[in-house]
Amino acid sequence: MNTEVLEAGGWLPFGGMFDMIKEWPASLPTKIGVYVFLIGGDEPITYPVGESSIVYFGKAEQQRGVRGRVSQHQGTIMRGPRRRWPGHAAHEWLMARGGFCMYSLAPDHDPFSSAWVERELV
Repeated sequence: MNTEVLEAGGWLPFGGMFDMIKEWPASLPTKIGVYVFLIGGDEPITYPVGESSIVYFGKAEQQRGVRGRVSQHQGTIMRGPRRRWPGHAAHEWLMARGGFCMYSLAPDHDPFSSAWVERELV
């Protein structure tokens, strides 16, 4: 995943792992990037095409970057489902089993490619 998509496009590998339920890393960057949510526990999720610990890929293109998008998700996870996003599958999994977040920042020379990187990761 890191080599085939991120590094091939000049991005750094995923890093900055933290617990979505128990932590809020003060150093989470406000830059454009992509992020991945990983399920907690030892058992992976069984998808139609195989098993994985990946719950969700997302992109951050807004002014607050990765920090803004991840904080929105984390707030929803901590509060529980709301009318606007009832039963979001990634949130449901993370609420039930815990999980982690990692992110990769866009290179300075190409800050608008996060949508392409997100599509490639998915």
